[in-house]
Amino acid sequence: MDEIATAHAYFDRFATAFSTFEADRVADLFATPGVALRRDGSIAALTQREDVVRYYQAALDGYRRTGCRTARWSGLETVPIGGRSLLATVSWELLREDGTVATQWRQSYCLSLGDDHPRAFASAIHYAD
Repeated sequence: MDEIATAHAYFDRFATAFSTFEADRVADLFATPGVALRRDGSIAALTQREDVVRYYQAALDGYRRTGCRTARWSGLETVPIGGRSLLATVSWELLREDGTVATQWRQSYCLSLGDDHPRAFASAIHYAD
């Protein structure tokens, strides 16, 4: 599978997992240890799967409280990093039940290209609304 198709499939899985609001499903898309650069510039160390679940459940709960019901991505850009990883950048929009945009941002993910499916080992938010 080429890098664009690989990244496309990854973000489709991510959007589907996000829309369940179950962090355990989102955590399946991440490798540990890993790191996340938050909107405020702080870094979250995600050393174990439980860290990923806790980090994303807090985010998912917050988004749900603000009326978000689903997520969509666009603007995919990829850069191969050797033969075993990929930098993939997308724009995210979180949508309310009526389809209007609740929030949006651009984010990059370093993806490990493993045997079963890619997993993010680092992510960084570039900008947010």
